Amino acid sequence: MKINILHFSGTGNTKYVADYLGEKLVNTGHDVKINSIDTNPTIDEDVELLILGGPIYAGNVPEKMIRWILRNVQDKNVNCIVYSTSAGLKNANGVDSLAKKLDKKGYNVLAKETYVMPRNFYFGKYPKNTTQEVQDMITNTNKQIDILVDRLNKGKLYLADKENKGVLGKDLLAETFSVMAKFMGKNFSVDEDCVKCGICVKNCPEKNIIFDDKKEIKFLNKCMLCTRCIHNCPKNAINYKNNKYAQYNLNKYIKK
Repeated sequence: MKINILHFSGTGNTKYVADYLGEKLVNTGHDVKINSIDTNPTIDEDVELLILGGPIYAGNVPEKMIRWILRNVQDKNVNCIVYSTSAGLKNANGVDSLAKKLDKKGYNVLAKETYVMPRNFYFGKYPKNTTQEVQDMITNTNKQIDILVDRLNKGKLYLADKENKGVLGKDLLAETFSVMAKFMGKNFSVDEDCVKCGICVKNCPEKNIIFDDKKEIKFLNKCMLCTRCIHNCPKNAINYKNNKYAQYNLNKYIKK
């Protein structure tokens, strides 16, 4: 089966799911192509299964992803699977927004999956997960994906429940959070540890970080609060409200 997996991933959780899922599908004989929407990919004309995934920000997938789907995913009568990664199942309904968008475009939604993954946004009241918690989450996510692939290969995936709860409200929340993020993003700054390597400038999904005329790092007003800049900085030199945070690197927890 020809499968396209498209995702948006701020700091690696959603990408991990896409890569692990893709590996399992390839190992069972499928033709799989994986792309981030950061690269503005196209969906293959002869695709037989589309898999689309994103993280949960404030109860829904990011507004950036909603915009991308509405503008770039063409109407098509093809099967699809949608998934989200979340720091807690109480936000699981965010995946319904993806399902409804694709359902309206003619796709047949076979499954709506939510994977509980480690927290990468731990400002204020949100604590960082312990090493054991992270390892347990990865193990459970892998098992959940294994079950999904097994059901797909055995033809046991059927049309998912079309009752997508509270999607309008969640989409409005995504838009509201997107506006809030632009203001909250002004609280980012770099400290004296910054070596001006430009990794944050290159990797920012909204092109919100630039070098100014003095070759200093500058944060604009387009932030989406993915925190990719903090966690990818090789010197951990990016602060939020002048506070330095422990970096999240999923790769160090993955067993090779």
